[in-house]
Amino acid sequence: MLEREETERLFQRCYDRLLQLAENYLNDKEEARDTVSDVFAHIADSSFRLPQDNPESYLLVCVRNKCLSRIRHLSVRERLKRHLTMDTERLTPVETEQDRLQELMTYAEQTLTPLTWRIFQLRFDEGLKYREIATRLSISEVSVYKHLAQALRQLRNHFKSETR
Repeated sequence: MLEREETERLFQRCYDRLLQLAENYLNDKEEARDTVSDVFAHIADSSFRLPQDNPESYLLVCVRNKCLSRIRHLSVRERLKRHLTMDTERLTPVETEQDRLQELMTYAEQTLTPLTWRIFQLRFDEGLKYREIATRLSISEVSVYKHLAQALRQLRNHFKSETR
C-alpha cells in the first residue's frame, strides 16, 4: 500500500495530466474530476500497489479505462431511457392487448394439432425450455422446435392476413 504522502505527491504530480485525459474522453469537466478522484480514492483505500517503475503510465491507463467504463454506462442508461420513454401514439390500451391475446390463444387452440397446441402451451404459458418440454412429452428437442416453428408460422400467417 502506498504511503499517504506518496499518494499525495503522485496526485499533485499527475492530476492535471489525468484530468485533461479524462476531459478529452468524457467532454465533461465534472465527470472528468469525478473519474480521476475515483481512481485515486481506489488507490488510497485499497491494498493495491502501483508499479514502482512508472506509476504515471499506470494511472493514465486506469483513468482511460474508468472513462471508457463511464461512457459505456452512460450509453446504456441513455438507451434505456430512450426505450422506456412513453410514446403515447404507440401505446395500445391494455384491454385491446388482452383481447388480441385471447383471440390468438383461441385461434391456436382451435387450429393447432393437439401435440402442437400442448407444446405451445408449455412453452408460452408455463415458460418451459425446449429440453424441459421434450422430457415432459417424451419427444426430441428437434420435434419441439419443429412444432413451435409450425405453430408460430401458422399464427403469423393468419394474423398477418387479418390485419391487411
